[in-house]
Amino acid sequence: MPAASSAPRRSPRQERSQFTVDAIFEAVARIVATQGEGALTTNRIAELAGVSVGSLYQYFPSKDAILLAMLDQHCDRVMLELDALLARAEAWTPEQQVRLYVRHYLQAFGGGPHEGRALARLSWKLDYRESVLISVRGTSERLALHLQRMAKEQQLQAPSAAQLFVLTRAFMGAVRSASLEQSPLLDSGEFEEALVGLCLATLAPGAGLRGGATMAP
Repeated sequence: MPAASSAPRRSPRQERSQFTVDAIFEAVARIVATQGEGALTTNRIAELAGVSVGSLYQYFPSKDAILLAMLDQHCDRVMLELDALLARAEAWTPEQQVRLYVRHYLQAFGGGPHEGRALARLSWKLDYRESVLISVRGTSERLALHLQRMAKEQQLQAPSAAQLFVLTRAFMGAVRSASLEQSPLLDSGEFEEALVGLCLATLAPGAGLRGGATMAP
């Protein structure tokens, strides 16, 4: 007989709970994308999710709690995706690795489809909250670790703690501003190039971007 799986089985109640949370998250995304942030109320979220307001409050105490939970989930997913991508990119040049990171980050936290852009703007507006600041610090630390690893593998200048702090906050600050301002730069190659150049300048000062570089397949 095949060995039984060691993973615990989810109970029907757990399945229903996850389904309800997913429905609430989907409702928030649809409202923000189609009606705007101003239409986002717990009553409207519950209505679109197909649950009662009382049921919604069993999962989340407020509208902001829903948004913060969505942001945490999104950040965790994006960081895992980036880890997986960069783990397969060890043979690439530092520029190719940085470009991959920048492009993925831009799509996840600024660009991408209209629905994603609307939610990104809303999440950036919450960045004064302590829980969001923790996510921002976690994202910064992950980027810093990738940069330090690249520097070691490629025998480049290892950035100092101060350089990494300035770089990661400048990087995210630029994406945040472009998202909140709904800047057309989010769709431009020039914006991507500027962010790539910012990262490379910390790893290899004075090297700059090589002309005609392309994204690794």
